Amino acid sequence: MANGAEKLNKDNARSFFGGYLLMLAVPCFAAYWFYGVRSLLVIAASVAAAVATDALAGLVINRKIDISDLSSVFTGAAIALMMPSSVPYYVAVFASVFAVAVVKVPFGGSMKAPFVPAAAGFAFASVCFKEQVFAFVEGSEGKLFGSTSLGSMLMNGRAVYVGAASIFDILGGNVAGPMGTGCALLMVACAVYLLITRPKALVSSVSFIAACVLMVYFFPRVVASFKTNLVPELCSGSLLFAAVFLVTDPSTQPHKTVNKIVYGAVCGVICMAMRHMGAYEETVCFAVLLTNALRPIFDSVINNMPKISKKAFRKVKADKEVLANE
Repeated sequence: MANGAEKLNKDNARSFFGGYLLMLAVPCFAAYWFYGVRSLLVIAASVAAAVATDALAGLVINRKIDISDLSSVFTGAAIALMMPSSVPYYVAVFASVFAVAVVKVPFGGSMKAPFVPAAAGFAFASVCFKEQVFAFVEGSEGKLFGSTSLGSMLMNGRAVYVGAASIFDILGGNVAGPMGTGCALLMVACAVYLLITRPKALVSSVSFIAACVLMVYFFPRVVASFKTNLVPELCSGSLLFAAVFLVTDPSTQPHKTVNKIVYGAVCGVICMAMRHMGAYEETVCFAVLLTNALRPIFDSVINNMPKISKKAFRKVKADKEVLANE
């Protein structure tokens, strides 16, 4: 029974990450299109570090770890795509090593980890190598705002006015930023593929985006119209990428629909709140990790709501009966 369950778990992981790697081919191509061969070399270094760490960890802890589930490949590629093409190779390597060695392996694998490894790896790199992770100079020639990213402009209170010409550049990813997450049109295409293959997984993504939109409406970072703020906020950094690839992680996403909606909404609120108050240009990975940590709490509250409601109803009914008897 145990072996059969383990085999099923590995098959599920291989199926899930295989599909996600198929989707990741799209932003990988975008990274090559905008930034050339070096972007592919950074991705390759990150993936190699993740896979090697996974294999080495199995030897160290004397436990068989099946790297054929493709989770380490996905983790390494996702981390690299959220970084600039100019990032030093060692930054991507350290981020991938941290994601696998600290977040994935100790908890028994990709389908059991309480946190999204790719989000943890990028957050680690953001804290330890802030200047390198948010430097978007290389490949900025011909970009809409040069080497200045949308996230940097919003963080500094500068309005990004969207015209008929500039909106296509923004949606198409022709702005400085992470090498594989800036093209909103490609992220939408990935979401459509996910809608066809794993529609239930997108529930959290939709509530995540909805929460982000509401936060932009009620708490804009820049004093400007809703339209002026919305498009740059959604297209900056790795927000849309996280909505498709990180928020939908199978080991951290709740199973029930209501819980998924709450999970995504909480993540969106935290993400936008941290963009307001945080010290980093991109905070979505920190938001994902915090939501992972909070998930057991709101899962417990939501799951116990029927019991709590029934108990409260009975108490009210009993109080009314007592008053009626008096």
